[in-house]
Amino acid sequence: MLDDIEPYVARLPGPIGRSTPIPRLTVWSSTNATQRVSAVFEPMFYAVIRGTKVLTMGANRFELVEGACAASSFGLPYAHQLINATPDLPYVGISLHLDVDKLTRVMLDMPKSGHRWTCAVTAGDLKGSVGEAFGRLVGLLNTPDDVGMLAPHYESELYYRLLQSPMGDTLRQIGQRNDRVQQIKAAADWLGANNNKPVAISELAALAGMSATSFYRHFKAVTGYSPLAFQRHMRLLEARKLLAAGSANVSGVAYEVGYQSASQFSREYKSMFGSSPVADLQR
Repeated sequence: MLDDIEPYVARLPGPIGRSTPIPRLTVWSSTNATQRVSAVFEPMFYAVIRGTKVLTMGANRFELVEGACAASSFGLPYAHQLINATPDLPYVGISLHLDVDKLTRVMLDMPKSGHRWTCAVTAGDLKGSVGEAFGRLVGLLNTPDDVGMLAPHYESELYYRLLQSPMGDTLRQIGQRNDRVQQIKAAADWLGANNNKPVAISELAALAGMSATSFYRHFKAVTGYSPLAFQRHMRLLEARKLLAAGSANVSGVAYEVGYQSASQFSREYKSMFGSSPVADLQR
């Protein structure tokens, strides 16, 4: 795969992502290690081809070494850090944003599998049938004229192999009609979309049809975060977007994303991103 993606590897400080002719497939590279960077892990399949990437999602930590991969069933706040990257041996990874409709169709064509509670992010490796299927998809970069005809079939094959693998329980959360999974996902989506609003765990639990204790336990099992920690991460990510977009007043941003105290906002922002909101605004 390194040979297949070589034209898309940017030998520059990164991480730098380059899109490819294969829909939703991006090659990531960096010639230097990085500090922790916070973002949202959308439904995605990600493979480390060279180097090491560390993902942290609440209580969950994944150290992805060469040949490892990870997948997410819905958007989660996370932090990532690249290590073991040099100009001579740059870090290289490949991401594929999942086609949720296609993944669901593949899942429905497979024998039904009993649902198990599992985290919305899972890690595995590229050995065996998963790696072979992913290699065929990535290999189409050598024959771009074949992408339109073959990429949809190779992508479906990859989904099939992933669903057969130990990573399948997590990916089945995307299309599963299990009420509890959908209720947790709906609660996480609500917290992400309403990060500036106060939240009462008892009300979220009632909407999910669970007791507050059960809701808290299941939410943390699936996302890796407590509900309030999840909302805090989404608030701070939104605040950083507002600062990057040119919002000129740190206190105004704090109140806009739901903080009642600008000083608390500054403390939590610096704890998450490593620099104060004022420093980020100036930068």
